[in-house]
Amino acid sequence: MENQDAFLPLEKKNFQRNDFLNKQKPRKGQRLFLVCMLAIPIVNWLVFWLYVNVSSILLAFQIDIAGEMQWSFQNFVTFWQHLTEKGNDLNVSLKNTILYFMSSAVITMPLSLLVSYFLSKKILGYKFFRIVFYLPCIITPIILTSVFSQLLLPTGPLGILFGKINPDYPMNGPLRIPNSVVPTLTIIVYTILTGIGGDMLIFSGAMSRIPTEVFESAKLDGCGPIREVVTIVIPLILSTISTKVVLLLSGIFSASGPIMLLVTGEYQTSTIAFWIYNIVKIEGDYNLVATAGLCFTVVLIPLIVLVRSVMDKISDVEY
Repeated sequence: MENQDAFLPLEKKNFQRNDFLNKQKPRKGQRLFLVCMLAIPIVNWLVFWLYVNVSSILLAFQIDIAGEMQWSFQNFVTFWQHLTEKGNDLNVSLKNTILYFMSSAVITMPLSLLVSYFLSKKILGYKFFRIVFYLPCIITPIILTSVFSQLLLPTGPLGILFGKINPDYPMNGPLRIPNSVVPTLTIIVYTILTGIGGDMLIFSGAMSRIPTEVFESAKLDGCGPIREVVTIVIPLILSTISTKVVLLLSGIFSASGPIMLLVTGEYQTSTIAFWIYNIVKIEGDYNLVATAGLCFTVVLIPLIVLVRSVMDKISDVEY
């Protein structure tokens, strides 16, 4: 089939070509607008990250000797010793932090996805369940942790129930068992129950953008709920899932439950965030904390970039 542009007059073709080029080139006002909008996050990063953290980065390479700061790599040696020493607070905190991250990535996020899917189907009482799941995001954590602690006490409803099932139920509840992983696992259960609501809102918003015709067509083809989730819903909201994964990964070393409110960091429940707080408050060792932050950042940045590049390649879906 011949190109219709070949029959146009030469002047008209030149006019169309110039009009196309003019549309492609940004105008002076557009360039100024782009520069101003990009300047805001750049200045924000320079002032509130680089300027604030440059002194922290330098502290990692300094050590206090007789009241005088001297350049040294001793902080990195001390950090590695704490990290590899079995039973050390930093070692325990890192393990607990990874447990919190894995619970959010492997349990909370899939559960939120399933809850969002069934609520999007407008099951019986879906409005009530939507409020119930989102309620922990509205109520202050102090109230939630207090209620949760009281429920697990031997005199609480859950404590009485578990006491009948297990006669060896702890007298002070599962949150206060020394030298055990039970308090940490109990807090993880709390974070899962209270974390579904936030993810549910994100996934519900993404699912609401899926055309209803897609689900109607799948229903006509005899597609069941499980297959619908795996082959339709997940691929179409993969961009939202990838964003959630990247955000979750970026906060892996700050992942923490409400250990201050529930157990004040005791009973082997410490996390990296609490360890940093504890070191600064009790020992005042800013150099070691700065070293830990620098090491965790060096490990995390390449990991985030790698995961982001992989997720961008598999989440390019348009509908």
